Amino acid sequence: MDKWDDWGLTPRGFRRPSYMELLDAFEYKARELFPARTNLTVRSPLGLMLRIFAWFTSLLFGVLEDVYNSRFVDTAVGTSLFNLGRIIGQRLLSNQRAKGYLRITGAPGIYIPEGWLASNQAGLLFVVVQDGTIGDTGMIDLAAQAIEPGEDGNLPPNTITTIVNPVIPAGVEKVTNPNKFAGGRLRETDEQFRDRYYKTVDKAGGVNADAIRAAILQDVEGCIDAEVFENDTDFYDEITGLPPHSFEAVVFGGLDQDIAAVIKERKAGGIQTFGDIAIMVPSNSNRQLFEIRFNRPAPVPVWVQIWDLVTDKNFPNNGLDLVRAAVVDYIGSDTSGGVGIGQALRYKWLSAALVKGKRAVPGLLDFEMKISADGVTFSYANILVSLRQKVVTDESKVIFLG
Repeated sequence: MDKWDDWGLTPRGFRRPSYMELLDAFEYKARELFPARTNLTVRSPLGLMLRIFAWFTSLLFGVLEDVYNSRFVDTAVGTSLFNLGRIIGQRLLSNQRAKGYLRITGAPGIYIPEGWLASNQAGLLFVVVQDGTIGDTGMIDLAAQAIEPGEDGNLPPNTITTIVNPVIPAGVEKVTNPNKFAGGRLRETDEQFRDRYYKTVDKAGGVNADAIRAAILQDVEGCIDAEVFENDTDFYDEITGLPPHSFEAVVFGGLDQDIAAVIKERKAGGIQTFGDIAIMVPSNSNRQLFEIRFNRPAPVPVWVQIWDLVTDKNFPNNGLDLVRAAVVDYIGSDTSGGVGIGQALRYKWLSAALVKGKRAVPGLLDFEMKISADGVTFSYANILVSLRQKVVTDESKVIFLG
């Protein structure tokens, strides 16, 4: 068998020859067709021609390899990857605006139109996306979203306090956000899309826990992670705390109303939902209201101490910032996935992620690191969480010593 017979599509997959392999094959064939003493050096006309052909042939093999790789989730990129997701109903998460609720206080009877604006002290604008009238309690909660997409709109509670719209009619006194705004993000990267793909199962699977989880991940805008626990027995489940014939969705990200709507659409008739958050969802005919319950994961903040870094010449000037960003990306934050709901933070896995894999920082050879769940006691031990908790961190909690 000739040495080039294993190029292209083979029983072991697609093999792309290198430029030097192609040039060697062209020169081998040239020696068969031309006299033995034919000059094939880089300075000869024939040698130059063979090198040009080898170069363009290597480009063609590169295109063929990309076409082959576009068929698989692990190797596809860009539009090819997103098209694979569409096969199972998964869509690309584009730029998303942070969403939440604005609590507007004022005289009863004041009408708040859709498009009413408020902002935080930094001037980030938020717009009300539904209208309403202030009731007898003197306040009303209306759904709102950030004007601009991105993580800047993910604000903690009681930070949106400035009325931007002229108070017309008079009587509106103040505005705030009783809960945090969440879900703001930039366009999903290939890696994020691929991670979510593997968390997702085909929604055609029915109304079991996996199908409900898949529906939440796919259909709730801004959802980052979700877990669904199920008790299909006639007895109380002491492990999950679920009553008989019930299920519980624990959802990270997304609006309460959107989550409840998807759960109601997906759950089987007569099966109760479980959780501390209760949202009333109308039936399709609006003749009946269903109480849908679910939970949010309780955040477990993580602090990280790093010192004694050993680096080489490839470690960039902003290397510490890259290390900090890699730690946050691996663990997760209030707006990013990272370690999943109910999963322990494994110390060794975190340390390995900084020197190997997609989060590896170039030039980082070795370091010392400890982690903590309270910011006081640091150790080399794993941080364990319950089924309804999730580890989170931010760049301010990644501390370099020395």
